[in-house]
Amino acid sequence: MAAHVPRHLLLLAAICALTFFAALGRPALTDSDEGFYAESAREMVESGDWLTPYYNYQPRFEKPVLYYWMAAGAYLVAGPSPGAARLPSALAGLGLVLVTFFCARRWCGETEALLAGVIAATSAAGIAMAHQALPDLPLALFITAAVSAALVGLFDDPRGAPEPRSRLAWLVAAALAAAAATLMKGPVGPALAAAVLLPIAVFERRRRGAWLRARPAHLLLAAAVFLAAVVPWYAAMTAEHGVAYLYRFFGAENLERFATARYNDPRPVWYYLPIVAGGLLPWTPFMLLWWPAARDAWRRRTVDPTVLRLAVWAAAPLLVYTLSVGKQPRYILPLLPPLAILLAWFMTHAAAAPAVRRLFKAAAAAGGGILLLIAGLLLRARPLFIEWDSAWTAAVAIALGACGALVCLTAARRWWQPVAGLAAAMIVATLGAHYVLLASPGPAPVQRMAALVADARGAGEPYCRHRVFDRNLVFYTGARYEDMVTLDVARDFLQSPERVLCVLRAEDAARLERDGLPLRRLGSVSFLNTGGLTLRALVDPDPERVLIEAVLVANR
Repeated sequence: MAAHVPRHLLLLAAICALTFFAALGRPALTDSDEGFYAESAREMVESGDWLTPYYNYQPRFEKPVLYYWMAAGAYLVAGPSPGAARLPSALAGLGLVLVTFFCARRWCGETEALLAGVIAATSAAGIAMAHQALPDLPLALFITAAVSAALVGLFDDPRGAPEPRSRLAWLVAAALAAAAATLMKGPVGPALAAAVLLPIAVFERRRRGAWLRARPAHLLLAAAVFLAAVVPWYAAMTAEHGVAYLYRFFGAENLERFATARYNDPRPVWYYLPIVAGGLLPWTPFMLLWWPAARDAWRRRTVDPTVLRLAVWAAAPLLVYTLSVGKQPRYILPLLPPLAILLAWFMTHAAAAPAVRRLFKAAAAAGGGILLLIAGLLLRARPLFIEWDSAWTAAVAIALGACGALVCLTAARRWWQPVAGLAAAMIVATLGAHYVLLASPGPAPVQRMAALVADARGAGEPYCRHRVFDRNLVFYTGARYEDMVTLDVARDFLQSPERVLCVLRAEDAARLERDGLPLRRLGSVSFLNTGGLTLRALVDPDPERVLIEAVLVANR
């Protein structure tokens, strides 16, 4: 069956080219956290300081350096651009698909491997994050690589495959992946890997009577490799900025973010359940196939070792993040590979099992129905997508709806037909979203505002922003701004004796004018903040509530 591997890899690469890499530079950088990473990498190249990340020309200690290095390296080759800033995420998406494929191939089989790769390449969460200049998808890749390599290096294969020639090589690979995760986003990487491996070690102890199959010397060598890769940058940062950096990063940015509401408002304990369901779309309905297997396992009091490993792999990060006070939707990305393999396992088994074949058909039809629902929401939300004529939005919605209808029509046929339809639908959705819905036919709103600022500024005139273009404007102006935390602070800034500029929302400018502050309006931009687009906005697409008008004002 190894002869099929090149063809399967070629197919997965083609899908990834369409879901992860196509339209990578569209839209412009959104007003979200990706602006921090894109701009910090630009300033890294501009300053030549490859040790300390800077944002808005001030040190940025919130995250480690690896994503900045990767994006800055892309800038050196292709120049600063949204596409170059997002390239590390897209490459990580491809890597995650490949790791998922090879894990599934090792533990499940050829068909399951291909299907797991397709699911990983076409799930909504992976596609969305591959088009964001954020470290979360690379982090998920490195955690997945660390866990998968450690499982081979530490334990016997649950399917009875021969032992690896060298467990040391797998352990070193796991250590390097864990080190990359630590340099990408801090100790959360190895912590999540440990949260997966420790319960699996307990299960292996009960199943085989041994904790680990690796030699202690090999474990020590892997630990040394991890420390050798991680310590130098953190030590250099401590030497440059003092122990205050260590407290700020490990204390405030990690422990406090996990245990307190300082950075994120508390969210309910069930918060991640709809996030996981949405992130797996359009494959979420196939989770129904887990119910008969779970019921049978409960009755027999036995679980397939491979299924158990994958279930622990998915459940452990979910539990850790559920216990955290600070919750963000993108934190669930490390769950996607084991969930994709589990879905592929049960989908292929359901296709060959008459007892659950009906459930498979229902899940496929539900997937098609979800696509039809999304198409309907897009048609309803046409007034929000103001950068293009509404006919373009309608065309995207109709194409997606046609894919959904095709999936529904093929749900009762051979199992691969609705699967192919769902994958094709996600390709259509990706291209439609990034070429039309989220993008602009010309300069994006943030680029238009940056051009207004550049035209209005004199030699070194200061400018500020308040409550609009919070993270992405500086990338396009290339000039430091003053951050106005409150409108009162913006008022004080605009009362400066020298000429100053301010970018703010139209309603805030009107409020200042009502309070008697004379302002000179130099230009305005109306836009949909795609970085903050919500389901509520699609369900209730009120332009007056959702669309934003940003204005550039001067005090004289």
